[in-house]
Amino acid sequence: MKKVILSVLFLGVIASYSTSAIAADACEVVLCMYGKITGNGGGNECHSAERAFFNIVKKNKHGYLPDHTADARQSFLSECDSADPAAIGKIISKYGRVRG
Repeated sequence: MKKVILSVLFLGVIASYSTSAIAADACEVVLCMYGKITGNGGGNECHSAERAFFNIVKKNKHGYLPDHTADARQSFLSECDSADPAAIGKIISKYGRVRG
């Protein structure tokens, strides 16, 4: 019984760290990446958002998949309901297939 309680406690601690490790939400990423396109980058405040965007990478055993990466990045940005689809399209057309 003691092992079960310790296991559940350990999993709870791990789960709390993984949720706090999420650097940026989709709306923050859209805002920062659109600023990067227009030349109004957010500086250090947008570093984690840009990293979150460029960390979305799709690969297979043959290597990097630019089209799948762009689709995954667009899907992530689309999670922000208030984002303009045209802005998301501009972000994807410029940075969607770029390797992180």
